[in-house]
Amino acid sequence: MGTRQLIALVIVSSVTFLCLVLGGGYIYVTKPELLGLARPPAHDSVAAPPTVWELQLGQLEKENAHFRAETNRLKDSLQRITTELATLRQRQSELQSQLDAARAALTSVQHTVQRDSLRLKNLHILAEMYDRADPAEVAKILANAESSYAAAVLRAMKRKTAARVLEQLPKEKALAISLAALEQP
Repeated sequence: MGTRQLIALVIVSSVTFLCLVLGGGYIYVTKPELLGLARPPAHDSVAAPPTVWELQLGQLEKENAHFRAETNRLKDSLQRITTELATLRQRQSELQSQLDAARAALTSVQHTVQRDSLRLKNLHILAEMYDRADPAEVAKILANAESSYAAAVLRAMKRKTAARVLEQLPKEKALAISLAALEQP
């Protein structure tokens, strides 16, 4: 083998060796898993570290997610409170209706009590006048009155005067007045 052939063999061997080394290096850098190696982490010396803007963007995205969650929670709370408020307003309306009805009933009872009190007062005044009048005249007046009214007047009068008036009344009317007096409270 001559020198020329030896040089040619060395050159071909060198070029082949360099091609293999360069191809392996390229595969090592771009796809190390083809060589059975794990891919190096993204932050190795070849990869560039994240920029300030990328870090701030990540932080802002986290804050945005937090604010969205908080907004959703507040919306849910607002919906719940709105529902409770509607329920309370409905209950207030019902209670106001009941209160108005109770006030109307109280007013009616107060008017009835005042009217009955005034009637009783007038009955006592009338009974005092009948106590001073002639029993025969009072008997003529009560003979034409309703039995329940006559019984109430006689009950308000003094007992002696009421007994004299009953003596002057017709027997049927005196009996009706006596029975009416038993039915009154």
